[in-house]
Amino acid sequence: MEEIITALQNWESVRDQPAQMIPLFMHKSGLVIDRNLFPAGIPLHAYAGIKEDVFGFYVISEAHDVNSPMEVLSANCHWCPCTDQKNQIITEEEALLRISSWQNEFEEWLNNVVTMPFGMYKTFHIPTTDLQPESYHALFALKYDPITPATKAADLVLKSDDGVYFDTVVGQPPYIDQYKYYILSLL
Repeated sequence: MEEIITALQNWESVRDQPAQMIPLFMHKSGLVIDRNLFPAGIPLHAYAGIKEDVFGFYVISEAHDVNSPMEVLSANCHWCPCTDQKNQIITEEEALLRISSWQNEFEEWLNNVVTMPFGMYKTFHIPTTDLQPESYHALFALKYDPITPATKAADLVLKSDDGVYFDTVVGQPPYIDQYKYYILSLL
């Protein structure tokens, strides 16, 4: 668990510094989440981290992200390094627009987001109700924030192996239910 906490602390130390974040995101398009590793129908928490200079996410089921022995937490956290793959159900057109927005605007977006009240995300909430037990590509994206339409919000667009796109992910903070993110209390 110490390795996980260190990786999350590494992310925390750079999440307000665009000059350090830009190289981490450069040429990265997202991560792969294997739903077979997690209980069905329970949301996932994806915690941003930097492990041995590699940017990625520790993913854990909400059912396991609770006060429990460190070895249990550690056994249920799965490291998903970010990859440079180029490739709610949303249309392919909308998904590709969001992904393209990320690829073309992430540097400018990072410079702006760190000045906002909640800053850069610490974690993503990933509902799994409609997801099958297979691997999904979680692709970095930007979407218009419904609260402040002039601002774009961090997004992950999930893509199944058969090419279906899902829009279910919420970047946090602000938190939906902060008390459900036990691992954050360990930092």
